[in-house]
Amino acid sequence: MYELDAFDLSLVTAAGQLLTKLMHADALLPAQLVTVAKVQHVLSRLPRLSEAMEIMVQVTGPRRQFEDIETYHWWTLRIEDHAIGISSGGYFYRPSTGGDTFSTMAWVAQPGEWAEFSDYIDGLGIVPDVQPFPDAVRSMDFAAFTYEIEVTDPENTLLDDTDEDEDEDEDEDEDEDEDEDEDEVEDEVEDEVEEEPPLQVVPVDAKGWTLAELVDFSVANRRKPDYAYGIKSCDLCQCSLAEVGLFVDGALRGQAGWANMCPSCFEKHGHSIGWGKGQIYARQSNGRWRLVAGFQPR
Repeated sequence: MYELDAFDLSLVTAAGQLLTKLMHADALLPAQLVTVAKVQHVLSRLPRLSEAMEIMVQVTGPRRQFEDIETYHWWTLRIEDHAIGISSGGYFYRPSTGGDTFSTMAWVAQPGEWAEFSDYIDGLGIVPDVQPFPDAVRSMDFAAFTYEIEVTDPENTLLDDTDEDEDEDEDEDEDEDEDEDEDEVEDEVEDEVEEEPPLQVVPVDAKGWTLAELVDFSVANRRKPDYAYGIKSCDLCQCSLAEVGLFVDGALRGQAGWANMCPSCFEKHGHSIGWGKGQIYARQSNGRWRLVAGFQPR
């Protein structure tokens, strides 16, 4: 049994409402519905124990503009073995200061233990549209705005068919637009090279090289440079990130929280690299931290 109080159950209820909204809005592919139904089943049985699973359902909201501030948010439901996590976070950008990701809340429940909850809203006064998780779920309007949905479930082989179909569609679209886009990409890269120093990824040890292998330079060089600000040390081991050359702003394995991690700590505690999972930043010759992997899908 999970040890849950009234507050924990309110978060679980909100998570169930989010999944219900997804299904009623026709926002999911048929293969994704299978996995979402499994998560609904696990939530409906709480505080009783269900079978172990490895599932992640993430919803990323639309970009919103508030004068010179741009934001977007994501909400994640994760089941790893018997651990159940609910978390939310987002991205904040202001031209005068740049952009960075943030965590809004993290909740995780383990069998036989009281659930743990971390609330970061009090420290997010500069984010104009930050909301507690239940309020955010109530305000979601899938009919009026476009939300991105990501579902992972190794046991659901139907998701693999969906990925293959999407890849085929993307290849066809790329072939059709290749000639038209080629000149635009070249112009974009030329403009960025004139304004920005060449992309640098300089690991200092074996762990850093392992992380650097995840960087696709052809993709990173095509992206408009995006930077992290005010990051000085690893949240886990407190080492100076300037001395290791790379860090990951990402989810923690088996937990609902996020952290800024040096390559060594990411290998031990990090979840993965990808949008809504983890972003790699590399220190540039001018001392700035540039995003080099884990970009938002276009």
